[in-house]
Amino acid sequence: MKFKLKSGEEIFFEDEGQGVPILFLTGFGGNTEIWSGQVNFFLQRGYRVIRLDYLNHGQSDRVDYDLQIGDLADEVLQLADYLQLKEPIGIGNSMGTAVLLNILHLRGWDFLSKAIFVDQSPKMLNDDEWPLGFKNLTVANFDEVMNEPIVRPAYKRIDEFVFKNSKEVDQAHPFSQPKNRSLVKGHAKKDWRFVLKEATKPVLFIMGEKSPFFNAEKAGILKDLNANIKVDIMKNVGHIPMAEDPAEFNQLVLRFL
Repeated sequence: MKFKLKSGEEIFFEDEGQGVPILFLTGFGGNTEIWSGQVNFFLQRGYRVIRLDYLNHGQSDRVDYDLQIGDLADEVLQLADYLQLKEPIGIGNSMGTAVLLNILHLRGWDFLSKAIFVDQSPKMLNDDEWPLGFKNLTVANFDEVMNEPIVRPAYKRIDEFVFKNSKEVDQAHPFSQPKNRSLVKGHAKKDWRFVLKEATKPVLFIMGEKSPFFNAEKAGILKDLNANIKVDIMKNVGHIPMAEDPAEFNQLVLRFL
């Protein structure tokens, strides 16, 4: 389905089922089908499943201006208001975590019932006080690291069903890393820890033990930000746990919910 934004562009979304809504947000370059290993599992358990493609992603419109995280958050909020979502469960992978945290900054924690952030740090830049940043990214090497192509986010082979569905969308609607470089750079400069410190709802971070981007051994520091935060490490997966091991990921999320 397509939803027309206030700006006139259209974004693609899927809205299936009834019951408590789960809003799934993808990472940089992703599309709705990266969550296809979750759809039937949660539909069968009485949840309503909502997925979307941001502008410049998946089956949504392409624009010729630079997008920022705030633009993506606004797209999601427009759709959420249109669908009249009431306290959905929010699940964001990678950059989708930043989009969700931006939404919480704008609307407050009453917007969600629970939040799940998948293999993403709230602060991408490493420094003396924060060791859970992206790779070895610092202020000093920012442009060098962020201009590198983003490849091989997974540790093991993506689930065949998920891979097939996501690949079909990618082939029909290619994503351009170079044209969206400013989006990921803007994402990398954000520090959303202040939003987590204000959390009044249950929060779960699911980190990939073999993530090429974040050091799961350092993930315990997330719990220091707020007593509502729980951290789980998924074994033998990388940056997209929900696609690498859907069965284990789904059970982990269900137990939290």
